[in-house]
Amino acid sequence: MHVVQALVSLNLGGSELVATELSEYLVRCGHRVTVISADGPLQQRIEACGAVHLPWAMGRKSLATLLYIKHLAAWLEREQPDVLHVHSRLPAWICRLALRRLDPSRRPVFITSMHGHYSVNRYSAVMARGDRVVAVSEHIREYALYNYPVADPARVVTIHGGTSPEAFPYGFRPDPQWFSRTFAEFPQLRGKRLLCLPGRLSRYKGHSVFLELIAALATEFPDIHGVVVGMARPGSRFRSELEGLALRNGIPDRITFVGARLDMRDWMSASDIVFSLCSDPPEAFGRTVPEALRLGIPVIAWSHGGVQEVLAEMFPAGAVTPDRPAELLLRTRSFLRTPAVVLPSSAFLLEDSMNKTLRLYQEAIREHSQEINA
Repeated sequence: MHVVQALVSLNLGGSELVATELSEYLVRCGHRVTVISADGPLQQRIEACGAVHLPWAMGRKSLATLLYIKHLAAWLEREQPDVLHVHSRLPAWICRLALRRLDPSRRPVFITSMHGHYSVNRYSAVMARGDRVVAVSEHIREYALYNYPVADPARVVTIHGGTSPEAFPYGFRPDPQWFSRTFAEFPQLRGKRLLCLPGRLSRYKGHSVFLELIAALATEFPDIHGVVVGMARPGSRFRSELEGLALRNGIPDRITFVGARLDMRDWMSASDIVFSLCSDPPEAFGRTVPEALRLGIPVIAWSHGGVQEVLAEMFPAGAVTPDRPAELLLRTRSFLRTPAVVLPSSAFLLEDSMNKTLRLYQEAIREHSQEINA
């Protein structure tokens, strides 16, 4: 089987990681994989696993991007892949328009993955028009069916993301060298209990709530320190706003912004508590939640969206009513006084997620073949 993954880039993000994990899994299973995207930090993993990377910037918002339609159609005609799986909107349009140029009998199966709460309009509706549509949580499946009339309930399938026990082993702790490097870079963290908020710096991710939580706890727990792992989009001034908020709350020395990191596992496993405070919209899935829980690290999170589904299976004690700062404060204070125990879990395993996706491909290919031969 030849599977093509198409997305905007190989930067660090949820959809990018899913495409990378799928590529690695499919190659291990003996399949051929091509990834079409702009470059990014995950490109090294794509190439290392044996997949082919075509550095086509089909997600660039420019009229020149439309030139890829003809280019992609010619490539698809020549290579004859079995599956074309898209993970973002503009590449989905380029792929859909390219497929129209091919004879139906020579088209690959068109799969789309809905990784988030896309805007409700015709442009976003392309993500609900695949031969199969993968929703990353039941919450996103319901969102898709409610907002996009073109979505066929029989073709919209929930496949949660997953985590690997090998990549996130229960009880893992960073090695001494990691702590030495980290304390050399951030000496203010030495001897502190870390409260970690991972994720891109964005207004809906709950960073302001996190800073106010640290401020409310600072006097009672002088050994805690808030760590924000992630970066803002280029040109954003949001980090400066957050630094100003920390200053106004009197905690500039109790918050550290460490930027985007490839060692997220180490940061989460070095923390006493990991948070997920995405508000409106909620997290579509929220992969850092099962990752932290797989490590055995307690998570406190707003209980809605995909995160609610994860907490219900893996750690109900971490669920907090959305947008209730007082409840969040009480739960955090409780965990700091008496550390919560996270038990090992077999829920949301990466292997299960990958196996379900492969079966989806195979079923869609069989159906496509039957339609052609009918």
